[in-house]
Amino acid sequence: MSAGLILSTVLCFRASGGSDPTAKASFAAAHAEEQQTGQSQRKLDPAAWGGNHVGKPVPEFVHGDECLFCHRNDIGPGWQKNAHGITLRQQEDAPDLLQVLKTQPALSTISSQVEYFLGSRHRVRFLKKEGYGKLALLNTQAVLGADGRAQKWIDSDKPVWDKQRFADRCAGCHATGVDPATKSYSAFGLDCYACHGVVDLDHTKDTSLIFLSKKRRSDARAITATCAQCHLRMGHSKSTGLPYPNNFVAGDNLFQDYEVDFSRADDESLNPGDRHVLRNVRDIVLNGSEFPTCLSCHDLHKQSSFKHHRAPRTAACTDCHNADGPLKIVKPYTVSSALCEY
Repeated sequence: MSAGLILSTVLCFRASGGSDPTAKASFAAAHAEEQQTGQSQRKLDPAAWGGNHVGKPVPEFVHGDECLFCHRNDIGPGWQKNAHGITLRQQEDAPDLLQVLKTQPALSTISSQVEYFLGSRHRVRFLKKEGYGKLALLNTQAVLGADGRAQKWIDSDKPVWDKQRFADRCAGCHATGVDPATKSYSAFGLDCYACHGVVDLDHTKDTSLIFLSKKRRSDARAITATCAQCHLRMGHSKSTGLPYPNNFVAGDNLFQDYEVDFSRADDESLNPGDRHVLRNVRDIVLNGSEFPTCLSCHDLHKQSSFKHHRAPRTAACTDCHNADGPLKIVKPYTVSSALCEY
């Protein structure tokens, strides 16, 4: 079965709502062939393409405040609600989390020291400055409910500031431009540089000059590497041993230094969210797949599931959805991460 026929089959199956027996059988066959093709074809070398900035100084880059001068109307209004934009926030930008902090009497003596909040949906961590490009992380965690209020507190009875934990575990995905030698960051949170890389200033005349623009998002491997720098949470840098990449710049080949065990992609005991990411990355960098990439279903800037709902149904969908039946039915699972301590 050709790739075009497989795509046509999943589109027809989606159009039928999963109720047509013929479409269901065709989808099952396409699904099986898709898996068999991925398993039987010769594996690619993930490190064989592109280059990297491993061990080099952090490049000079255009900061987000400069980007917003032109993008204040299209990107600016939604960025402070986007999961990427609120991964690490200053106290004044997170009044809701400040209220959560104030509800815990055990932290009353140190609450005035808290300057930053990490997380927002499930867990919240508390941080303070510890020198240039450094943050100390409090061991206490707030477990949030669906209403945004603390349902449970972890280690609130003996709060302790850790000066190394953020740099050793968190900085690579919750800060921008991390120097691998000092583990200090150039900007807290995720700046535009994290996903768009070094920007050619002439991109205002030619948007193909900026990575991930509508005119420059055809390289599935580069797109996948850029998203995987943070969302592939079970690897490590071969050069530093840290659980995040060594000076990754968007568009680089992540896998020339970042090592991950792709055999775990079929481990059903793995957290479904992490398994979904691992399988998709494996299919692209090992099996040579071109679709789907993260951008096929996810919008980088908008807090929207529009693209997700319109994407053709593939094997990747079954990590969270049932193989047949309405897509709105999602398999129950708990989000967890040993690295992120939740």
